[in-house]
Amino acid sequence: MIKINKSKVGLLIILTFLIINFSKSIQFNNQINFNGGDGDNNNINNYNKEEVINNIKDEGFNNVLLDLHMNRGGDVDKNKQISAVYGLIERLFNFEMTLFFKLKIEESQWMAGEYYEVSTESVENMDGYLEGSKNITFVTIRADSGVNLAMGLQYYLKYYCFCSYTWSGDQCSITSYNQLPIVPESVSIPVISAYRYYMNVCTFGYSTTWWNWSRWEREIDWMALNGYNLPLAFVGQEYIWYRVFTDLGLSFEQITAWLTGPAFLPWNRMGNVNGWGGPITMDWLEKQRDLQIKILDRMRQYGMKPVLPGFAGHIPGAIQQLFPQANISILSTWCNFNGTFYLESTDPLFAKITTMFIGELIDVFGTDHFYNFDPFNELEPPSNDTEYLRQTSQLMYENVLLADPKAIWVLQGWFIVDAPEFWQAPQTQAWFSGVPIGGLLVLDLWSDVIPGWTTTNYYYGHYWVWCMLHNFGGRSGMYGRLPWISSNPITARGLSPNMVGIGLTPEAIEQNVVVYDMMSEMSWRSAPPNLTEWITQYTHRRYGKLIPEIVDVWIGLVNTVFNATAATARANMGAPESFIALRPQLTFGNNSFYDPIILYNAWNTFSLVDDPYVISTETFEFDISEFTMQSLSNYFMEQYFIMVKAFNASDVQRLSTVSIELLDIINYMDMIASTQSTLQLGLWTYRARLWAYPTNDIPTLQNSSNSNTAPYEFNARNVLTLWGPSNSVLHDYAFKLWSGLVSDFYSPRWELFLKSLVQSIENHKPFNKATFNTMVENLEEQWVIQQTIYPTIPVGQAYNTSKYIQSHLKVF
Repeated sequence: MIKINKSKVGLLIILTFLIINFSKSIQFNNQINFNGGDGDNNNINNYNKEEVINNIKDEGFNNVLLDLHMNRGGDVDKNKQISAVYGLIERLFNFEMTLFFKLKIEESQWMAGEYYEVSTESVENMDGYLEGSKNITFVTIRADSGVNLAMGLQYYLKYYCFCSYTWSGDQCSITSYNQLPIVPESVSIPVISAYRYYMNVCTFGYSTTWWNWSRWEREIDWMALNGYNLPLAFVGQEYIWYRVFTDLGLSFEQITAWLTGPAFLPWNRMGNVNGWGGPITMDWLEKQRDLQIKILDRMRQYGMKPVLPGFAGHIPGAIQQLFPQANISILSTWCNFNGTFYLESTDPLFAKITTMFIGELIDVFGTDHFYNFDPFNELEPPSNDTEYLRQTSQLMYENVLLADPKAIWVLQGWFIVDAPEFWQAPQTQAWFSGVPIGGLLVLDLWSDVIPGWTTTNYYYGHYWVWCMLHNFGGRSGMYGRLPWISSNPITARGLSPNMVGIGLTPEAIEQNVVVYDMMSEMSWRSAPPNLTEWITQYTHRRYGKLIPEIVDVWIGLVNTVFNATAATARANMGAPESFIALRPQLTFGNNSFYDPIILYNAWNTFSLVDDPYVISTETFEFDISEFTMQSLSNYFMEQYFIMVKAFNASDVQRLSTVSIELLDIINYMDMIASTQSTLQLGLWTYRARLWAYPTNDIPTLQNSSNSNTAPYEFNARNVLTLWGPSNSVLHDYAFKLWSGLVSDFYSPRWELFLKSLVQSIENHKPFNKATFNTMVENLEEQWVIQQTIYPTIPVGQAYNTSKYIQSHLKVF
């Protein structure tokens, strides 16, 4: 231990203060150049096509992907990356805390490649210069990039401070520098995954649609803490399409007739849907452009490499009027929506649009040379001819390469597992053979359930990323495959040298944080963790204290609720659906894969916790609400089968009794959801309405609804419920057990259904499903166009509300 006197401590703090503020001044005074990092992006389209194609055939070109990775910090200098992490520390704690962290970006003296290192140094506070502390701890974090510095910070916070920063709340008992714990021995962690990819195209419809900069800032901080260096950045691209198609001669009306409303843009981008929920406004396009600039700025400050969109051939139909000879076809319908227009890559117009789009993209947003575009996401190609498929992928790649000679095509591998009947071995191999090794990065989107790498000979040599999809549509429900995701990425890495990373690709986020906590660590883990030890540590940081009974609950959940089989996960498409949120019918089947008593007992154990600190944490509050909601969902399913039995027996008395029980459960579901800010329908719809207002004129909640906000609110409501017209096959696909949605949408449907069943028995007539569906569709359509203002602030405490619900149910 070093001993220094009062004056030296003061000098140390002053010097630290000056250094940090100098590095921060660099960040604020020198904004990132959005024209990219090579200084030649403005001339990027001057490359000769023949020269570029020849480069593809050159052996050295195959290393372009790894060359880009080796430039891990991009064009953001070390000081800016360090400053970004200091800013993160300040947002997590306060400015004072930044004085006790020493951050360094440098190559490791002990290992090659990416890494982070955490150590501490204790200084004896001899003269009591700093009050309340005998010894002062200074934390040193070293890494080779800003993202890895943040990951080192996360490691220290998780495993030494026992802090938790998650979508569903934070827990950290450390509030002052004098509480910083020591690291007995320096810890060095090699980061063995070159790429850590984050997000799914669909996430921008089910989760992030209405986010403002404040919410995005927190999410980017979360990405950095968890080490994600390759995030999908799809916000604002419609502004670029507007510029491109305007230059080609289309009117604003023709362009916006093609674009969907905000909530459905992900499926417009992938060519699945045109027009639905629109028209979009110029105001939206410009605001999203400005937001994207902020998003990219912060991502690049951390040293991340954002993945921008590319051109996959999906175009407005009106373009045929300008180019009547262009080779344009209409693709197969998707989920009963009309087929969309597709431009063949062999047509000269394809190359022209690609060059224009990438040029405009770089002009407005800059580039890190990674582009995602998916031509056939849940869409059948015009032909299954292998030469056609090979030529299509080849030309798509060559065209983007003409626009950016350093381009890497980031391709979602979902099409392989989604349509195996079409994408058989010859078709798949032909498709991947069109792109040279090194030019493509494949996202094995559902590695956690249906891996594509096992059926494609490791993607035929292409670099690929092991991804956890986990969630579909943001549907509520506890579920995961912890034993699998904690081991299979390691197995895959050992079998496939061309696996270069891990990724999170959920369709929606802000749920099941334990699964995402584990998966995020697989970027650096070289051996599977002991799950008993890991979950014990998880509960410690989740709640701030170790409570043996809670630890036992979580150990049990790891082996049951969070240990679904691949077959179960595939059948349910993630978590089992809650009957509460589905359009009522008499033919639901049991979709649970564990004994409901497991959750009931877990719920009961949580309700018996009496530690004041634990009960007060946001994380415990959320978890007890989640345990309550899942238990209610399971109990509803049990009562549903009793109801069906009573109806089939024409037992109207029993049916009436169980109907009351079912509606009470729904009421309790809304009640417990109302205790959590992230489970408020009002927050979702209010955020949507705010996009109709100037950023400097934010209305209060009660004054936020008018005719200008109606299209935004329609989008927000429709995507959660009907997902299209009333007869959509996707209705309830993206259900959420949110307060307001449960009480005003799901509950009235069940009231109508149960009333119809009772009347059927009393009138001695069979239940008329068609008549009921017509009535329920009318009910749904009316709700979707309403503009009821829902609360955004939680009501009550989850702990007390949960105990109240327990006392009124016959679960135990």
